[in-house]
Amino acid sequence: MAKVNLDKIQAKGDGNIVSVVSESATLPNGALVALGDLLDGERELFEAKAPSADEELLLVAAPEVKYDETADQLDFETEAGHPVRAYHLKAGDIFQAELALFDATPSAGDVVTGNAEHGYTVGEGKTQFKVERVGKYFFDRRDVAVLRVL
Repeated sequence: MAKVNLDKIQAKGDGNIVSVVSESATLPNGALVALGDLLDGERELFEAKAPSADEELLLVAAPEVKYDETADQLDFETEAGHPVRAYHLKAGDIFQAELALFDATPSAGDVVTGNAEHGYTVGEGKTQFKVERVGKYFFDRRDVAVLRVL
């Protein structure tokens, strides 16, 4: 499970938010997906595909709402088969993603992209992010990377 913080995301103002669903993967907040086909019988629900280097990547960020106050829901994730919110990203957007989503700890200045497990990897692709800073954030002081869309 992971956390994400949308520091400066233009899609919130432009309406570039889509609903996606993965039938096979649980998607934690901060996960990356590629946009698949519109699902049969749906007008606005798309398939969430595993990222690849030649596709635009969207950022998964569901509202962290506690439906059950008795449950410990510090980290919000969307189970397979349930729709979730995904953001189209634009150059200059800035967000924070927990290092648990990375396959290796990046350093400031690294360029990262999505990996096939809906996380992040050092490398280049159609959608790239520059690691601006690595540090501890949020009230529970977890390790995160501040990313800027290139």
